[in-house]
Amino acid sequence: MATIKTGNGNGKYHDPSALHDVITYVLNSWKAPNYFGGYRVNPITPIDDMQRVIEQFGKSNGVQLRHFIISFSPEETTDASVVNKIACLIIPYLGREYQTLFAVHEDTSHLHIHIVCNAISYIDGHRYRGTKQEFYGFKCYCNAILHRFGIGNLRYISNK
Repeated sequence: MATIKTGNGNGKYHDPSALHDVITYVLNSWKAPNYFGGYRVNPITPIDDMQRVIEQFGKSNGVQLRHFIISFSPEETTDASVVNKIACLIIPYLGREYQTLFAVHEDTSHLHIHIVCNAISYIDGHRYRGTKQEFYGFKCYCNAILHRFGIGNLRYISNK
């Protein structure tokens, strides 16, 4: 069964190195050798691009980014190109308001997508708060995309 979890535990992603640390991990070429991309952010310079928006709106305090991981069992798919198509269809949801980056990790027996979005909107500087309403809206959108590929609803895994 496909799962979704957030990488945003209490107190994570507040410090100035959060963007660098998370994005460097997500784009690691050993983990994501083939598929990565961005929406309203250049996937080659995402740290600089996101930092510019954060500074433009004077929001360098607080949570700097949001991080989601969507994982697939080998029974659902072992085709990284399919997972890439799914990711490309999912990220515009967050990309409507936030710079969003993704990478398909192929280094484990289960393919998974890491999605990172700037916590600060490039439109007006408001912050993605990560409320239940925001999360469930995103999860519902993801489920609709997954259904197109014959994959069932996401099961949430708590990161606590």
